[in-house]
Amino acid sequence: MKLSIFNGSPKLGINNTGILLESFITGFQETPDNEVEMIRMNNEQSYKDAAIRFEAAEAVLIAFPLYSYAMPAGVKTFLEQLEPLLGKCTGKKVGFLVQFGFVEAIHARGLEKYLEHLTKALDCDYEGIIIKGGCDGISRNKKGAKKILMGAYEIGKTYGIEKVFNKEQLDKYSAPEIQKKQNPFVMKILFRLINKLYWEKSFKKNGVTYESSFARPYEN
Repeated sequence: MKLSIFNGSPKLGINNTGILLESFITGFQETPDNEVEMIRMNNEQSYKDAAIRFEAAEAVLIAFPLYSYAMPAGVKTFLEQLEPLLGKCTGKKVGFLVQFGFVEAIHARGLEKYLEHLTKALDCDYEGIIIKGGCDGISRNKKGAKKILMGAYEIGKTYGIEKVFNKEQLDKYSAPEIQKKQNPFVMKILFRLINKLYWEKSFKKNGVTYESSFARPYEN
């Protein structure tokens, strides 16, 4: 089986989506004769080229990060390039991988419905979607993300053998669906610590003051 993987992370270098895909591919290629074609999408020309390669592909996995409940603009551009193929991709297998920083899978469920609708509009076989939250920073700390990466490997291994996604496996990997209610007082303290230790450090690194982070340039 030849799988064409489209990585839609807009980052030019190491990216969390790519790291998850590495684990998935390792599992997928454990089955003899499985092949992977990797297509990187992070500039205008690459989106156009990707659409051409999508048309020729046998089986497809489209992977990207979730930004504030939405796909990156470049991925949307790529999908819009597929309009001439609507209703013409009978038999093509298409699946998705979406990763993000929030822990709960529910953040990607709205997008999941859109992706499933799009796949059916193309007349492709919808394989399902790998959803994984809590992925912020795995590119900086692979050891700390061992469980996340192992899960991606196991999904890739199963897909490589069965040639379809195992829905029960996907649901288990995406958990938790929603976060349990936490003590408001504890969460308030926790968020203050996160802001101080993570965001203030990031602001300083990029020359942003804490006050300016609340700017609303388009408010008026």
